[in-house]
This record gives sequence, C-alpha cells and structure tokens, in this order.
Amino acid sequence: MTMTYRGSRKWLRRMFAVFLIMATTLGCVNDLTPHGGWSSPVVSDNKLLIGNVDGNLVRLDPVTGNLDNGWSYPREDGLGAIYADVLVADGAVYGSGYTCRGDDCEGEIFALDFTTGLSIWGQNGLPLKTKLIGQVGLMDKTLLIGTSALGDEDDGADGYLYALDATPSTSSIVKWRIPLDGNVWSGVVVEESMAYVATMAGTVYAINVSDSEPGGLFDQDPSSRIIWTFENGNAIAGPLHISGGNIYFGDLASNVYKLNLLARNADAQSTNIHGDGAEIDIANGEWIFDAGAWVWAKPVTEDGILFVSALDGSIYAVDDSTGEKIWSASIEGQIVSSPILFDRKRGQIRERALAVPSGDENVWVISVIDGRELGVFVTEEPVKSSPLVYDGNLYVHALNGHLKWFSVDDTTERGCVELKGGGQCD
Repeated sequence: MTMTYRGSRKWLRRMFAVFLIMATTLGCVNDLTPHGGWSSPVVSDNKLLIGNVDGNLVRLDPVTGNLDNGWSYPREDGLGAIYADVLVADGAVYGSGYTCRGDDCEGEIFALDFTTGLSIWGQNGLPLKTKLIGQVGLMDKTLLIGTSALGDEDDGADGYLYALDATPSTSSIVKWRIPLDGNVWSGVVVEESMAYVATMAGTVYAINVSDSEPGGLFDQDPSSRIIWTFENGNAIAGPLHISGGNIYFGDLASNVYKLNLLARNADAQSTNIHGDGAEIDIANGEWIFDAGAWVWAKPVTEDGILFVSALDGSIYAVDDSTGEKIWSASIEGQIVSSPILFDRKRGQIRERALAVPSGDENVWVISVIDGRELGVFVTEEPVKSSPLVYDGNLYVHALNGHLKWFSVDDTTERGCVELKGGGQCD
C-alpha cells in the first residue's frame, strides 16, 4: 500500500495523539476513570447544580446549605462519571455522562426539567458506546455533543460531532453528525451560528450549525458544515475559551494559542473555500505562548490580559495583544481546571484576584496585578474542578465528593455538604 505525504502526516498525528492520550490517562491526571469531584458547580435561579461522586446530578439550595430533597438524576444508580458542567437554558438542564464496565462504555445525554429534575428529553435508541467528557453546546433547539470513538465502525472515525433535536418530548432524533479526526474531550462552544470543537488529535473545527433548507448541501453532506480547521498536531484536552472575537486554548505540548475567529470566519466565508492549516497570522493578532508544561485548564481573559494555567502548577499573565508574559507565579499541585476571577474585600480595599484550584489540595488566591499569593481556601482535598463564586461565597467541589463553601473576603469555611447522600461533612 502506498501512503501519500498528507496521509502519512495524518497517520503520524493520530499515532502521536494516541500516545499522548495514554500518557495523560496513565500519568499526570491519574487516569480519567469514573470518580467524583471533576464537575464544577453551576448556578441558575438561586440553585447550584453539581455532579456527585456516583455520577448523579444533584441540586443545592445555597440559602439552607442542603441538597434539594428528591432532586437527582438519575434517581437511582448514577452514570458513573459526570465530568462536564451542565448547561441551563429555558427551564431545562442539559448534560452528559457515562458508565464503563471494563472496556464497555455507555454514554448518556440528558435534558431535565429544572424545577422537578425529571427527564424531558431522552436518547432512547441512540447507542453511544463511548465516554462523554466535554460540555454540550446548544444552538436554539439543537443540542451539540462531541464524542470519542464509538467502537468498530466502517468509516473508522475517531470522534464525532452530533447534532440532536432537543425539542421537548422528542427522543434520539439525530439531525446530522460529522466525523472528526480524534476523540473530543474539550466540549463544544457555540458562538452565534458557529460551533467550535477540538480533538485529541490536535485539530480545532469551526462548524456552521445553523438550520439548513431541507435537501440543501448541509443535509446532503454534513461535513460541508466545516468552515475551517486549525491543525497543530498536539492533543487538545481542555475547554476552549471565546472572548472578543478570539478563541484561546492550550494543548498537551505546552502551547497556548490565540486565533482570530472574526478574521478566519470572514475569510473562509468570503472565499467559500474550506481552509485548514496551523499557520498563525500575526497581522491579525494571533500568537502562540509557551507555558512550559501541558495546558489542560481553560484560559481566562480580562482587561486585555490572558491568564494561563499549566499542569505543573504555573500561572501566567499574558498580554492579549502581543502574547508576551507580564508575570508568572506557581502553586503547589497540578492545575487541571480553570481558575476564576473574583472580587475580595480586605478592609476598605476591594481587590481583583484569581482563585486557582490545586490537584494537590486547596484553592489558592493569586493577585491579578503581580501574581502574589494573597491567601488560600483550605479544602484539605485535591480539587480538579473550577470554583464558583456566588452571593459572597466561593464554592469548591473537592475530589472526595464534598462541596465546601468559604467567605470570599477572609477565606474562612462557612459550610460543607456530602454530595453523595446530602449529609453534612464530618
């Protein structure tokens, strides 16, 4: 068999991606096997939603500090793993999880009534023999989910982007699906009529997810929805961040990228040509930053500064315009999930800070001005989820399945509940 140059490059990228996946799962993050403490709290209508240690989605009343009695999905056995944050829209809660028995995995996508916790949309008849790790996306009534490989299939795709009809009372209606070049761990980000998804093979896809005319090109060939791709050949495991017409992401080769979405989308649509490649356009403000270690956590932006966190505990403030480092700092432990920005009051002074979760233990408070350590929220447990600041408290889902909350101002603990069972922590 003769392999073309382009084919050989893709084969090598896939083999490298497989190696990185194995190294990642077996090494730095202690294997992505079902256990608790990865999903971050999400707030909506004065309620907090969190996936617990058994793979059940539960709801907390922050006023009482107790779980809402009877509000849980599934009502009995959990999904095994809920890694991604849920998405709340129009009175519905959308999310995903999976259960594995040995190498046999079963993914589930769910939509629940926010008030009752009961299922309003299901996927009966849609077998997803795969791990579902990243967050779902929503475009009108189209639910978008990135998957890993589904098993032995004729087309041999390593992942897919599914578009499902999320209209209440419908079930398992697949509008379309697009094969991708790798497993999707990053989740799906929707911006206007576009969805952005990245793979463990190192490709970012920009995909038109708008509804099409029946019988149009999109219906005949769903892959024609791909507007452009960016291929760097290095596994992209963490979520994508979109801000100010740009997209930011890190990879497992220590790189952080800024791509100009407005320019890339406009160029692709004006030429009507599917563009691909890994060229950085400096003229359009794009750049690459070397973080010195794998980047799993989603970057965050504010006031022209990008905050980057690496798996070795390093934190960087980067000039958004130039990609140049402003300052650097470090904490003890791996940084797996994204830090968050928050305000804290010290006496009469209100200061802006980063809350940085540590895979060793605790959540560290870092100054956005110069990277100084300002304090610590003591969890005494590893944290691999992003904290949440709500109503003067910082909520942390620790890896042992406890949800703790602290005063944002003085970092003192105010409460703790066991998400499995709902009792108060010992």
